Amino acid sequence: MFQNNLSLYQTTRLPGSGYAESMYARRYNIALNRFNSTLRKGNFARLKRRLLQRPQSLYDLNGLKPDLVLRGSFYSGIQVVPIYSIIGSEGRTTDFDMDFHPISAASRERWVNMAMVYLARLPLPVVELIQVGNAYFVRDGHHRISVSHAFGQLAMDAEVITWKALPPFPWQSATEEVMPDEQLL
Repeated sequence: MFQNNLSLYQTTRLPGSGYAESMYARRYNIALNRFNSTLRKGNFARLKRRLLQRPQSLYDLNGLKPDLVLRGSFYSGIQVVPIYSIIGSEGRTTDFDMDFHPISAASRERWVNMAMVYLARLPLPVVELIQVGNAYFVRDGHHRISVSHAFGQLAMDAEVITWKALPPFPWQSATEEVMPDEQLL
């Protein structure tokens, strides 16, 4: 009969396992470096936005809701949405800035895990957005948007719910001026 001579404290190297381990380590290092780079870019972008007197943080849809004249809502289905048109969040405005750069290192592990999934080319669930006018607000998927933006993706698949509201919107003039941080100066 087969007898296992390994103790609990011995390690064994399976054939081909070195490649998987090195790919994991490589993806982790790429993801961690990209997070640190994105965090630094965000600090610089927020400083530029402050100097140019542009909005720095995401708009809070929950805070804006009382001022909106809502005429109803409906499910719009899955759409491709440009990342630059996502200007706010439904309650999580302190985690990411207007360009979806992380604001602090507190979300590093979750961000890095999402980035590793992105680098492995595994499918991510679509993000959930609320559309009001020509702007979008994140209901679910903040980290997915941040990671995709950090790796140069310009648009995302999103499940969209449209709120019918009457203009003018508090962000309307800001939406027209919103540009990726690379184009600010």
